[in-house]
Amino acid sequence: MTPRKYVPFLLGTLLLAALLLIPFSRDTNPTSVRKPDGKSNVQPVPGELVIDQLANIHVNVSLPDSQFKELQELNRNFMMKYPHIQAKITNEPSKDGAYDLWSLQSQQGEAADIILLDNGWVRPFAVRGFLKPADSVMTGDSLSDQLTGLLDPLKWNGYLWGIPKDLNPYTIVWSSPLLAEAGLKEPPADWNAYQAAAFKIIELHPQASIVNWSVGDLQQQIVWLAAFQSEPSRMLNVLPVNAAQALQLAWFQELESKISRINGDERERLDEAFQKNQLLAAIIPWNEYEELKEATRNKLIVDRDQIIYPWLNGRSYVISSSSESEEEAMIWIQEMTDINNQQISYDRTGQLPARASLYAFNGSLQSKQTHIPPAWWKKVLDTKKTDAQLANPDPLWPEKWRQREHLWKTFSVNRFEIAAYLEALEALGK
Repeated sequence: MTPRKYVPFLLGTLLLAALLLIPFSRDTNPTSVRKPDGKSNVQPVPGELVIDQLANIHVNVSLPDSQFKELQELNRNFMMKYPHIQAKITNEPSKDGAYDLWSLQSQQGEAADIILLDNGWVRPFAVRGFLKPADSVMTGDSLSDQLTGLLDPLKWNGYLWGIPKDLNPYTIVWSSPLLAEAGLKEPPADWNAYQAAAFKIIELHPQASIVNWSVGDLQQQIVWLAAFQSEPSRMLNVLPVNAAQALQLAWFQELESKISRINGDERERLDEAFQKNQLLAAIIPWNEYEELKEATRNKLIVDRDQIIYPWLNGRSYVISSSSESEEEAMIWIQEMTDINNQQISYDRTGQLPARASLYAFNGSLQSKQTHIPPAWWKKVLDTKKTDAQLANPDPLWPEKWRQREHLWKTFSVNRFEIAAYLEALEALGK
């Protein structure tokens, strides 16, 4: 065979070899480095967006319908901004149902990538190994804009396990006209001072109530009792109640007829009671206070010295330990908790934002900031908490809280049966 006849054979061989080498050339491409999970860390040329593959993440929340719709709106905006990340949000309206479901899913390794947890649940979930640390979400401006008092309850074992979304602290509000009649310019400083003021109001206004307790609201009860405890931190251990708490509750049993039972969301009834000087004090979430009539708020004193657990009635985003889309989950959380979205949420719900910069006029906001929380809240929320002021990292803490909450609901439906409530608590604690 002449050399000329070898040419087609050699060309075919070279072409086949080139085709076979194409897959290997991709692996040597410095802009595509394969990860263990099969995805690739893309390192594009500056200014060039390279999307390797579509990522699907799942988010579980337990929100009222109006807040769920708001989150869906924010999520649609997110997916327009990050089209390579598709986020599906599932809402479980029942708080108890959500806890049971999410605990079970976490145990089975089937939890959503992201969960919006009550702050009191974050540590227990972390202790049980259900979460991934969230420290890497906090970087740069995001980290410097956080409030210390909201981060401390989310830390355990040297790591941060949740990213604060919002909070709605319970506050004690007092009728300034009735305090003046009792000889006080400020809220009573201790239990004896409160008892003296209560008896004076009963003498001057026989039809008035010395405090308002809503049916079955355990957090309201805890905040109220903690205000008159020398060591209020122990209140969060939930079971059993100590001797001082038992005495205070027993005293309320004796004066049950002087305790009103208006629910916190019955604003018209609260307005009327305070306007007519028929109520000395109430324990209500901050957003309920802000929705009272201005004339009513002008007659009230918010006891800023007794906001002991502001983080307790708040929520934080966490990343499940079973998530395989941690990076995408972090991006989603960063977007949902940025200052613009937190301002939108505060405007619509009245629940306080978790970003420090929103407690003053913020010129960086794209929309006009017309609703600004009082500046004194920043000091309250930025105060560092000691371990004694936080709930123990007990994996069963949510269950214990729910047990006590169930008992309080049972013994406060028709009337306040405090003696029976204390007996049930003692039996439960054994």
